[in-house]
Amino acid sequence: MRSYAVSAPGPGATLAPTISLMLVLVGIAFAVLRAPQDPKVLQLLWIALPALAVVGGLIWLGARRRSVELASGLLTVKAGPHTVRVAVAALDLERARIVDLDEHTGLRPSIKTFGTALPGYQAGWFRMRDRWHKAFYLLTQRRRVLWLPEREDGPSLLLSLEQPQALLDALQDVARRGRSR
Repeated sequence: MRSYAVSAPGPGATLAPTISLMLVLVGIAFAVLRAPQDPKVLQLLWIALPALAVVGGLIWLGARRRSVELASGLLTVKAGPHTVRVAVAALDLERARIVDLDEHTGLRPSIKTFGTALPGYQAGWFRMRDRWHKAFYLLTQRRRVLWLPEREDGPSLLLSLEQPQALLDALQDVARRGRSR
């Protein structure tokens, strides 16, 4: 099994969760200050705090779970709560390339169908701007993104890797070995 490092997300990816946490803390402070006038507020706070802790923990863990691995002709991408496995034979490696999403705007994520979208971090299932094709994204930057379309009009994978060419070369090598058997 070979792992490929995912590019670190930009500072904007932590901004939205940080602001959300600050708003929750302001809400808790307001509830504690309001408690002497209305004791029911404390009861609600005891219910809300564990729920907020669980949801916040899941968001934090989900944003930190990012990996791309290639083993036995199978590409595995983990992004937040999502895991996608694609056989190398299902990828159209002749069309695959490293792209800049500022230039290839049709490949950008458009409509989120099941994923996470924060400034500087998109992970999960989205529709592309180009003809609304389905795609799985693990984006932490937009400059050097590996675009891996599937054959027969299947969904694409778009991955932000530190060394996207290394994965593309490895995928092409696995495909060549598979054809030579």
